[in-house]
Amino acid sequence: MALFVVEYTYSPETSSLRDDHRTQHRGWLTELVRRKIMRSTGPLADGHGALFIVDAEDEDAVAHLFAQDPFAQENLVEKVQIRGWTPAMGELRE
Repeated sequence: MALFVVEYTYSPETSSLRDDHRTQHRGWLTELVRRKIMRSTGPLADGHGALFIVDAEDEDAVAHLFAQDPFAQENLVEKVQIRGWTPAMGELRE
């Protein structure tokens, strides 16, 4: 398995719709944390996006996984960027 950083960028116009689907989105994330796929996640401080650290086989697997996010299914994510990541220090370093 490899680690990937996924960055969501949100449009201000979808804010209220994200509020409507936040419970389902968080439930999806909670299940990924339980399965140890999602290593860490949280919103960006400016409120315009979120970061996710994911353990997966490859970038295609990450893209497929994030297509299942209720936010993605409702077209509430303006941009998704997926990058491989190799932590050099800290808790996530293997």
